[in-house]
Amino acid sequence: MTREETKQVLMIIQATYPNYKPPDRTVAINAWTMALEEYPYKAVEIALKAYIKTDTSGFAPSPGQVIQKIHIAEEYTELSEMEAWTLVARALRNGIYGADTEFDKLPRTVQKAVVSPDNLRSWAQTDTESVETVIQSNFLRNYRTERKRTSELNRLPGEVKQLISETIGNMEGNRRTGIEHKN
Repeated sequence: MTREETKQVLMIIQATYPNYKPPDRTVAINAWTMALEEYPYKAVEIALKAYIKTDTSGFAPSPGQVIQKIHIAEEYTELSEMEAWTLVARALRNGIYGADTEFDKLPRTVQKAVVSPDNLRSWAQTDTESVETVIQSNFLRNYRTERKRTSELNRLPGEVKQLISETIGNMEGNRRTGIEHKN
């Protein structure tokens, strides 16, 4: 989003929320431009419209609240916990001999919650009652955590995502070479 488009967004906010009066207009434009620069104007405009239509607080949105509205559509396309578990349960049917193949078929977020093909193999060898209680419960908790983590990561600026990716890559490289990571 450009600086001019940011001015448009702030004018809409001021027109909708008359009490929104930033102390320094230039600083506000700069801050909002920095926060929203990665998003197309149309996405911001739609997210702002959604905020305005659903807001009951009477307070103007922060950039983070607008970004959250932009990412809501992504969250709706994620599998529910039970949909994800259904995929895992289906994978378990062939999990003893085909764990690697079944694991590869799972969506990325589900894979992260399962952790590894070895877990699928192990779960496939477990009695049905344990699978339907303990393992399912643990999977659902892991999946919930993974969805939340993915959602939070998606809202971060590109530079932060890149930094996280590089840090993880360095840590994995260090693990492979036996170098210990120190904070």
